[in-house]
Amino acid sequence: MNQYGIPEVFEADAHGIVKEVYQDIKYVLKVPIVNFLFRALANYPEFLVHAWQQVRPNMLSLNMESMANDLRFPLLNKSIPTYDLKKDYSSSTLSHINYVVATFQYVNPKLLLIASAWMESLAERPIVSQKVVKGIIQPGFFNMPPIEMIKVETAPLYVKQLLLEVAKEHASFDVASDYRALACYPRFFEMMWRDLKPYISSNEYTLLRSNLLNQAIKRVREEMPYPITLNSHQLEHIYEPAQIAGIMGIVSYFHRFLPGLIIENEFIRRYLLGES
Repeated sequence: MNQYGIPEVFEADAHGIVKEVYQDIKYVLKVPIVNFLFRALANYPEFLVHAWQQVRPNMLSLNMESMANDLRFPLLNKSIPTYDLKKDYSSSTLSHINYVVATFQYVNPKLLLIASAWMESLAERPIVSQKVVKGIIQPGFFNMPPIEMIKVETAPLYVKQLLLEVAKEHASFDVASDYRALACYPRFFEMMWRDLKPYISSNEYTLLRSNLLNQAIKRVREEMPYPITLNSHQLEHIYEPAQIAGIMGIVSYFHRFLPGLIIENEFIRRYLLGES
């Protein structure tokens, strides 16, 4: 397995303008990691630069911070199993697992709003009406520890099998960064996935995912303060038709995938806290 899933540019491999954009993405979104959405789009650097420039001022507005917070904790009626994780991990390790989950839970709603805005604009539904900016938030890092991720193709066999099972359950081309980070803790990953997997096929999960997707689209159209005017015609001067299709496919893929991750992160958060 030389290359699994969607081609991506990892931070360690980024150079030039892509490296600069990566640093700014982390700075603006306040996270210690460049998420999969951007790593996949980095294969089209001109698009990534232009698309990020359009969405950047929005992500520094209180409008978007408030919208993301409203999407962050979906109401799960599912009873969450409990397990004494202290039997397997030290308090410091459990603290870092909680930190990993909290980081993705914080950023995924922002990514969904970004993907929704890009998707709408690329589908010839630009966000053009400017809304009142409720306030500006300051970008910046907060001495965040790094988050490591396991690559599917180089993971130990047992972990690789679990990751491939996650991808299969999601009917996905690849495995989200969230799971690749949690796979660094195989025992926790195995137990958590055992309990989460049945929930992903439930009616509640399907309904919540659909509602989150629709809510994100509605909110960016009604509340995003600065315009997003990307379209395929602008890309024709830079990319071949197949490349444009690739860009739109990536944005569409993550747009559909992120609502589920938001739900799953809430499940995992409650699992860690022992909240039933």
